[in-house]
Amino acid sequence: MGRPALVRALLVALTMLVVLPASAVGAKPVAQFHDHFTESFSDEICGIPVDVDLMVTDNFFLYADGSTKDTSSFMGTFTNPLNGQSVVISSAGLINGPPPIVDEDTGTITFSTTFKGLPEKIQTANGRVLSRDAGLITFADTFDLETGEFISSEVTVNGPHPEAGSDFELLCEVVSEALT
Repeated sequence: MGRPALVRALLVALTMLVVLPASAVGAKPVAQFHDHFTESFSDEICGIPVDVDLMVTDNFFLYADGSTKDTSSFMGTFTNPLNGQSVVISSAGLINGPPPIVDEDTGTITFSTTFKGLPEKIQTANGRVLSRDAGLITFADTFDLETGEFISSEVTVNGPHPEAGSDFELLCEVVSEALT
């Protein structure tokens, strides 16, 4: 291994030690999954017919304590076949979460999921950014333990997250405008 490759390998290793959750650093995953695929198809987004080109890479790890780590990237190009207008929606980063919290006294289970990196970027095909969420965002979703019925969600934000700030309505606003 040449010196530049060795330096890069050491930097990556050190970065991973800083980024990984404490439970995952010393533990080996009990299950892991890797997938990479591209796909093209026709569909609708926000009620607009589109031709879709996707590219997805995913690396998922499950640990014995129930915690998870998922590094992934996604890029989808959505083209209106009637006028040729396109938008690109992409994301990349780390998604992780501790084991779910069961509260038997209240009969609930809470799943906490943290997104770190670029949860969503929407841009035109020529590169103009329409919306960009970045940084950390954590969702704590609580369900009835017996029925599975959704009870509540808490969102904690650190960084610009206009999509979350719009109650997840911004995507259709910017996509509809860009495609029509």
